[in-house]
Amino acid sequence: DIIDERKDIELLKSDKYNLSSSYIRNVYESLCLRMVRNNLCKRTILSYFLFVVTLCIIWSIHSTSIKSEEDEDFLSSQRSTTYTTITITITTAILRSSTTTRYKKLIQQIYNLDKLNYFYNSSSIKIKRQSTIEHHFSTGTNQLTNDNVSTTIDTLVSQSDETRLKYWLINSKTAGVNLSMVLAQKSQKKYLVYACHANCGGWGDRLRGIMSTFMMSLMLDRDFRIEITHPCNLTRVLKPNFYNWLRPLNVLRRDPITHKSHKLTLKAIMTTDNIKKSYLKNVSKIIQNSTINQIWSEDIIYMSTNKNYFHEMSENLRYRKKFKTYGILTKYDIKLETLFPLFYELLFQPVERVKQQIEQYINMRKNRTLICAQLRKGQNPTLVNDKVLLGRRNITEIIFNFIDNYIKTNDTIIDYKIFVTTDSDAVQKEAKRRYTHHLIHTQGTITHLDRSNTDEAC
Repeated sequence: DIIDERKDIELLKSDKYNLSSSYIRNVYESLCLRMVRNNLCKRTILSYFLFVVTLCIIWSIHSTSIKSEEDEDFLSSQRSTTYTTITITITTAILRSSTTTRYKKLIQQIYNLDKLNYFYNSSSIKIKRQSTIEHHFSTGTNQLTNDNVSTTIDTLVSQSDETRLKYWLINSKTAGVNLSMVLAQKSQKKYLVYACHANCGGWGDRLRGIMSTFMMSLMLDRDFRIEITHPCNLTRVLKPNFYNWLRPLNVLRRDPITHKSHKLTLKAIMTTDNIKKSYLKNVSKIIQNSTINQIWSEDIIYMSTNKNYFHEMSENLRYRKKFKTYGILTKYDIKLETLFPLFYELLFQPVERVKQQIEQYINMRKNRTLICAQLRKGQNPTLVNDKVLLGRRNITEIIFNFIDNYIKTNDTIIDYKIFVTTDSDAVQKEAKRRYTHHLIHTQGTITHLDRSNTDEAC
């Protein structure tokens, strides 16, 4: 086109067609303008193309560097396995001995926890929670607060809580977690709330959703809350332990300059089983590939889910450095099965009524070896609305045969108790027939949080 336009200009200049000068000038200017436009258009396209290619190259280099850093951290953690074992042995010995100031400093260096002395107190069996570990229970401002939850500010941690926390702090899979960062106060302007005010699945489904949401709150630097009111308030059974998820939300915010109050913006995200697959895929893509706070920028995000989003979070390159501040060095450490026990210990403790019932079952054990099994088969005479789980028809024989073989092949097991929980009357009867006086099981009607009436489920 440019060559043809130049030829036209030369013809006009030679005045071969004997045209008027004004006409020639106009045509000449239009042709020149077309040439300029064509050149600018091509240069613009070329510039955009080079820009996109450059971005792709930079992102590729960035991804490669992060992956190599991940692999290096993983290999480093593998090389330090022996050191970790030695550290755990030393720390255990320290914990069993009198915890002096020098020992406290040593433990603090090992785990890099600025506030570890809150959890290890040499002078008392019980220790006080402080900062976010403190329970600032409201006196009626939070709809979830009820009589089962203590209203005192200084709540004491029992010796059993302290012992359980010590166990997870010296466990090889969670020893590197920076507890002070996990428990630290997050942004007071942003919240992530696990919400369940309708059908959300069974307790296992809900725990999966709670842990995913809690992990996401750490990733996004948002304060975490739990609101479960279906079929009854969660606080009838559990209350906060080291992380207070029950503090009331500050829905109104006051501008420090204008002194005017405004409501916080809200967003609801629901990814339970009855949601469209296209929506579920979109949420997973956002968690895995996006800067989440830019897409979900609202002040309060209510998330109702029973999904495990740990894999998606581990693949999001934008938050790798954030995870490292929590002592989670590689994506291989971001797993539900790895972090669940520690997170559960930080979030929950049973209310006094439930704790007393738990102690009754613990006393039945009487220092014997305890073997536990949980069998979910689906649809029971007391759960007519439950789904049938066809793939679990033979689960009873598989689990019980495994327990029998385990007992036979372990010479150290002389006396034992077997604790069985199940949703099947048939499994209960078989367990009683098979294990008689060795069996421990819960009494009462078999129920399901979403498929039983409120009184039975609560």
